[in-house]
Amino acid sequence: MHSRLLLSGLLALGFSAQGQPVAPADTTRSMVPLPAFSQERTRLDQRGLQLLGGWAVSNLLVSGIAYGQTEGSARYFHQMNIGWGVVNLALAGTGYLAARRATRQPLTDRAGNVRRQLSTENLYIFNAGLDVAYLATGFYLLEKGRNPTASAPPARWRGYGQSLLLQGGVLLLFDGFQYVTHHRHGRSLYPLLSRLQLGAGSVGVVLPLGQRGK
Repeated sequence: MHSRLLLSGLLALGFSAQGQPVAPADTTRSMVPLPAFSQERTRLDQRGLQLLGGWAVSNLLVSGIAYGQTEGSARYFHQMNIGWGVVNLALAGTGYLAARRATRQPLTDRAGNVRRQLSTENLYIFNAGLDVAYLATGFYLLEKGRNPTASAPPARWRGYGQSLLLQGGVLLLFDGFQYVTHHRHGRSLYPLLSRLQLGAGSVGVVLPLGQRGK
C-alpha cells in the first residue's frame, strides 16, 4: 500500500511539473531478471537475520555471565536481556532457514515478486512501530521505578526499563536499516520508478508512447 501511494504521487507530480522536457533514459538497464531479483531479496533477508542472530548471541553471552555477578537493577537488566536473546535467536534461526529454502525456489513471476516485496517492506515498517512501543514501555518502567509504592521493587522496574530501551533502540535501527535496504532493492521491480527523470527546475515521469506491452 505504501509503494502504491508513492507511485500515484509520482504520477501526479510528473504530469503537473513545469520546465524543459527531459530526454528519456534507457530503463532496460535498471531491470533485472525476476529469479535473480527474488534471490537477492532472500540474500538481504539472510544477511539481516545473521545480524539479528549475532545480537541475540551477544546478549546471551554477556548478560548470561553478568547476571550471576551483579545485583539490584543491573541484575534485572541482564535478566531481561537474556529473555530477549532467547526470543531473537529463535526468530533469527527460523527466519534464516526459511530464507535459505526460498533461495532454492526463487519467484519467477512479477506479480509474486511484487506481493513478496511489499509484504517484506510492510513487515519492517510494522516491526519499527513495535520497536517504538518497546521504547515507550521502557520509559514507562523507568518512571514507575521512581514510585516507592510500586507493586514490585523499584530496582526491577529500572532494570527492565533500561533493557527495553536498549533492545528497542537496537531493533529500531535494525528494522529501519532493513527497510531502507529492501526498498532500494525493490526499485528495479517497479518500472515507473525507473522512469522518474530530474532536470533543471523540473521533475517528470517519462511514459513511452507507441510501444506495445509485452
